Amino acid sequence: MQGPADVRGAQHVHGFYNPPPPQVKMKRNNRGDIISLAGRWTRPPLSCLACREKKRRCDRAQPCSNCLQRRIPCEYSGSSPEAAGTSDSLHGSTHNGPSESLEAHPTNQSELGLRCLPPLRQARELFNHFANTLQPTFGVLHIPTARNLMEKTYKCMLEGEEPHVADLMLMFAIFAGAALVWTPRVLEDLNTTKAGAKAAFMAYVRTALAILEHPDQLIQPSTTALVAIGTLGHLLMNTDGFPIKVHLLRHRCLLMSRDMQIHRLDTAQSREERRIKGCDMIDVEVQRRAWWNMVASDWLLSFSGGPQEGAYTFQPKHMNVNLPSNTDDEMITTSGVQQAYPLSVPTSMSAFIARVQGSELCREVIDALPSILLDSQYADYSVILELDAKYQTYMDNLPFFFKLDPASIEQSRQICKERPYIAWQRVSVHFSLHTRLCRLHRQYHLEGATNPKYAYSHKVCIQSAQKVLELRRSMDEISAEVELNPGRFWTVMHHVFFAALILAMDVSFNPQAPDAEARKAKVLAAYQTLEKSKQDSSNLMEGIQKNLQTLMSTLHKSRSQVPVRDPGAARGDAFTEPSQASYRPGELTTHDLAAQPSSTVAANSGFDLGTVNDIDQEGWEQLWSEFVAVAPELDVPQWSSLLEDVDFNPQLDVY
Repeated sequence: MQGPADVRGAQHVHGFYNPPPPQVKMKRNNRGDIISLAGRWTRPPLSCLACREKKRRCDRAQPCSNCLQRRIPCEYSGSSPEAAGTSDSLHGSTHNGPSESLEAHPTNQSELGLRCLPPLRQARELFNHFANTLQPTFGVLHIPTARNLMEKTYKCMLEGEEPHVADLMLMFAIFAGAALVWTPRVLEDLNTTKAGAKAAFMAYVRTALAILEHPDQLIQPSTTALVAIGTLGHLLMNTDGFPIKVHLLRHRCLLMSRDMQIHRLDTAQSREERRIKGCDMIDVEVQRRAWWNMVASDWLLSFSGGPQEGAYTFQPKHMNVNLPSNTDDEMITTSGVQQAYPLSVPTSMSAFIARVQGSELCREVIDALPSILLDSQYADYSVILELDAKYQTYMDNLPFFFKLDPASIEQSRQICKERPYIAWQRVSVHFSLHTRLCRLHRQYHLEGATNPKYAYSHKVCIQSAQKVLELRRSMDEISAEVELNPGRFWTVMHHVFFAALILAMDVSFNPQAPDAEARKAKVLAAYQTLEKSKQDSSNLMEGIQKNLQTLMSTLHKSRSQVPVRDPGAARGDAFTEPSQASYRPGELTTHDLAAQPSSTVAANSGFDLGTVNDIDQEGWEQLWSEFVAVAPELDVPQWSSLLEDVDFNPQLDVY
């Protein structure tokens, strides 16, 4: 492995970079994209000024290790004050990875971070992009404070001082977020490519994690460190679908927040201590945001499918933390909140608070439904109806700018013009709500197709699934205004897949329904939307493809082993009281398939998994035909098992 001292020119791969000097030779692939920058530097000299004067061996990093150790400015011929203390080492990091750099060149966390920071001009561009795009969906940072922290970090480098490692970690988390949600405008401003943005995202994330996990120095608890770790967790959750790294980051946030006593932030004793000793109220508000972001994520995950389904960590009686103020960042100063608004007034925190309230409903659902440790699969139907009523009440009580009816949308038109992110937040709030209404009613969805007792569940489940797909299309319409691409977020992809599966299942059970063709078209459109997302994130599509492979393998396996029965008769047997439904001897369940490798399942079923990886319009039509041919032969328990299996396979782990 080549170390910095061995490099005779600037080694680059795709990343955010400034235009190269004229002598730099750019290597390109067959499509003309830059794949590396092999610099042939003759002027200026490679060593920094200080090392040349003292005749020291310079490792040519910016700043070099000699200047870092002596805490003196590290300057190179031709470098501007803005670039001093920064480097193109991001590109070196993407070449080898921060973890490899750490092993090859033992260093402290500050030096590791300083080697990988982008130039200040790029840093400002990345920060602004994060503030305008991800912050409205995340809401934890106090943007003016974070911006000052960034400027202070770069000023420290210029003055030869060592910045705080937590500050560096937060900067890399912010830069990673900006790289994740790149836009053509950002690529043009930074003179890079889509591949460069993806490589930069990985480099920034790995650098932040390398700082966090440095073997010789622990990150001390602080509000900045807490926010940095939470931001990293948020990014990885939305890119990789809950890998183990996300859970470790969340657990670390929990331990750090408890160490800081944030769970008792607003007890009478804590408030009195702040009154007597004084405090920075910006810090207090950000701690509230960080805490409730953790809590909301925990409760939402408890009712989202996957391994976390049915359990949560944060107990309401174990915390005393007020909700963050409903106000804009500019209204919060070190002395306090200058103006807090009622929830009927839109602010940058409106969606954050709505998310917390929606997560509380998820916790109530988990508390009300039978324990996952019990054998009973069905809740009493009256409980389902009571929980549904709470969701309906919640939607009715949303502020007008978060409602979806035409009158409310018209009323909030000016607000959305002044605050474009409100339209995106409105869609996101309902996207989450309707996904969970689908989950709430799905146990009684198929029974409701023929049994009037459960007809309401059938109606709500279908309406909510259709609404999820409609909202996904709305995201595309709004995306240009807020510079966000929904196809890059794992949670969006997973919810769309689940909604499409609900509709497909319903059509397969009632192919003669008057609106069957319309629902079929919506399912095909949803699958095509997922397929198009491969262009933005192949990692996300890998998870969707695995779910689709599980689905088709299960259907084909069931078809080959279960004797063909009259679909109507089968459904007539199945649509009895849910508690009496049971598997018939010899029928295959997805749990039987779970123990087999997907390739073995595919081979046994005759289904070519490779066809899923590159499907065009004709391919989706054929896939649908296969689905419709097989699906009616499954009964209610088999469908329930199939949905459960898809739920428990939504994750990727690339770290």
